Amino acid sequence: MSPQHRLQEIVEASPQVTDQNELNRLLRHVRRAYDLDNAIYYALSLGGDLAGQEFGAMTYPMAWHERYEDVRYRDMDPVVLNSASTFVPFDWRTLDWTGRSLRRMLSEAEEFRVGNQGYSIPLHGPLGQFAMFSVSKQCSEEEWGVLLGETAQELLLIAHHVHRQVLTVTGAEAVRPSKPLSPREREALTLIAAGRSRGQVADKLNISESTLRVYLDSARHKLGGLNTFHAVAIAMKTRNIHV
Repeated sequence: MSPQHRLQEIVEASPQVTDQNELNRLLRHVRRAYDLDNAIYYALSLGGDLAGQEFGAMTYPMAWHERYEDVRYRDMDPVVLNSASTFVPFDWRTLDWTGRSLRRMLSEAEEFRVGNQGYSIPLHGPLGQFAMFSVSKQCSEEEWGVLLGETAQELLLIAHHVHRQVLTVTGAEAVRPSKPLSPREREALTLIAAGRSRGQVADKLNISESTLRVYLDSARHKLGGLNTFHAVAIAMKTRNIHV
C-alpha cells in the first residue's frame, strides 16, 4: 500500500472514533499500517469545562498500563513531562533517562514489550487541552531512524486528526467549519495531493511559485492545517478535493 493510501485510510477512519473501543481499533490500524509495536493516544486533560478529565486508548498490554498507574510512573515519565512543556514532536532517545527509578521503569517496560524506541507528538489546545500521541517499536536505532524518516510527517497528521475527533466526540471543543476554498486553491491542493512538486504545480497553473505559495497558505489557513501536507489531508477528508 502506498504511503498516500495508507494515510488516507486512517484519516478517513478517524471520524468513526466515537468511544474508547473505536479509538483502540484505530490505533491497532495505525500499528499495522506503520509496522509498529504500539500506538497510543491519551488526553490527560480535555480542557475547559472538562479540565482534568482523561480520554485515551493504547495497544500496550493492560498489565503494563496497570503497573504504570500503580507505581505512578506517570509522575516521573520523561515522555509525559516533556510533552507537557513543548509543542514539538520528539524522539524518546533525546530524553534524560538517568536515575534508578527511570532505569527500573525502562526495564519493566521492556518486559511488557513496550518497545525500546519511541516517538511522541504533544497536543495542546487553547482551552487547556493536553494530550499525547505516541508510537513505539522494539528495533535497532538504525531501523528506527529509517522508519521515522519515512513516517514522521504522516504520524503528525494522524495525531492531529485523532485529537480533533476526540475533542469533538467528548464535547471538549466545538468543530469550527472551514471556509470554502477558491477554485485556484482547490486546483493547487489537488495537484500537490497528486504528487506534483511546487514548481510543477506553478507551471501547470501558469503562475509563479510565489503566487502559488499565497494560494497554498490561504488554503491552509482556511482548513486549519498545520502545513500544506496537513491541509491536503484535511481537504481530502472533507471532500474539498478529489485525487
